Amino acid sequence: MNVILLRMRSLLIAIPALVTIIDIEARTYAPYTAFALIALLISKADNIMPRLAGPILIAELLFFTWFSYTYGGILYLLPFATLIAAFRRRASVRECAAWTAIGCAALTIGLYGRELELIVALLVLWGTAAGMLFVTNDFEKKRFKFEELYEALTISNEQLDAAKDRMKDYAAQIEQYAQTEERNRIAKDIHDDLGHRLIRVKMMSEAALHLFDVDTDRARGIVEQIRDQLQDSMERMRRTVRKLASDSDSEPRRYALDRLMAESVDGQGYEVRFEVHGNPRPIYPSMELILFKNAQEAITNAVRHGEATVITVDLKFESDSVSLTIANDGMLPSEPVEAGLGMRGMRERIALIGGRLEVATAEQFAITTILPLLTK
Repeated sequence: MNVILLRMRSLLIAIPALVTIIDIEARTYAPYTAFALIALLISKADNIMPRLAGPILIAELLFFTWFSYTYGGILYLLPFATLIAAFRRRASVRECAAWTAIGCAALTIGLYGRELELIVALLVLWGTAAGMLFVTNDFEKKRFKFEELYEALTISNEQLDAAKDRMKDYAAQIEQYAQTEERNRIAKDIHDDLGHRLIRVKMMSEAALHLFDVDTDRARGIVEQIRDQLQDSMERMRRTVRKLASDSDSEPRRYALDRLMAESVDGQGYEVRFEVHGNPRPIYPSMELILFKNAQEAITNAVRHGEATVITVDLKFESDSVSLTIANDGMLPSEPVEAGLGMRGMRERIALIGGRLEVATAEQFAITTILPLLTK
């Protein structure tokens, strides 16, 4: 109960009892004082025993009615104290209406024999007080409901912030894992490709040394091949270094697909077409990394295994997902596609965030990376 209304309820009992005692005969002081103390005691009982508040308030109203009818004075104000307690119990509309009607009847009985003008004025005051208490009670209900909703919203917001923090940590782990996996792949390429080329250059150099005294023309031809092999190896080394250097934190847009397209067609002898569909929007860095690495792998495979001359890259944003399709005009596989090291790496990257990889071999060989997006 509101502290102000609680004090007002006590004053509506104490003040009428003190004022009325002036008109009480001396021989009735003792019982009157006892009844006044009982009235104050009853007014505290509903707080002490809240489960029995309803019956206690009914008994209180009946006692106040009898007390007012018996001793007169301004004890007719006592039922107003009961009205305050009844309405502050968050009573329903029906309960409030019932208390208003019962209180009117009790107030009329307690005023029996008084002037008609006083009875009418008090009944109007009773109705007005009931209306004000109902509005106040309704406002308090809405305020409590608002506070509950605000508290629930605060808890949900805290949970959302915690989930976002976990998602960021998870995205950072995915990005770190993908970067490590890509570095391992580049290291393997260096070992398998460049290492093999260097061994061939060494063997060709030894052959050229033996042929210089026997067949100068053949030796010159071998040296020219060595030169071409070294030039090709240098170009491959430059591309590998650029891939490694792109991990620098100081370089913006490290995994931009448009930059990958530009680097892919730089003197390579094939064409790459890049299109974006849907409503583009920012995505997590880890997802950007996955799309970048999968596109890089798909373009490399299209040129190396399919001998493609035109590669089409389509990035499509939908309401709950983003997909990247890489198709090429190269040779279609004659047998079912088996997952090699590169495709297994693509599937592993996608599986980390619940995505999927689709392969189509109808008109063109196409591989699609589909990643889920968080929706509101």
